[in-house]
Amino acid sequence: MNLSDLSQYFNRLDLIKDTANQIIKDFDMFGMEVKFSGNAYNAYEELFEQIEPHISQLIHSNQQKFMGVLYRIDLSDEQIKKAVQENSSEPFSAIVTDLIIKRELQKVVIRNHYKQP
Repeated sequence: MNLSDLSQYFNRLDLIKDTANQIIKDFDMFGMEVKFSGNAYNAYEELFEQIEPHISQLIHSNQQKFMGVLYRIDLSDEQIKKAVQENSSEPFSAIVTDLIIKRELQKVVIRNHYKQP
């Protein structure tokens, strides 16, 4: 499943909540707070607005921690390079933030798909 194939899951409240919880957990491991109101209708924007400043700050001041976040979330250099090429007019931190949210959703979707009934 590609990151670009996730649009069909953006309106599933259960998956959105699980994705937000995964993001909160992963960022908390690095001492960064992310909150989620529970409103699935603007979840992407809500999470993006909180994550992007963290990513921007890490890019500019703590490259090692930035790489740790990418490793924890399981984003590869190839995924990032491809996204930068496709969205060259966007700020790097915005591109990475978008990838983070989509990758976390992808992990939740895959986990739910293989979960025992």
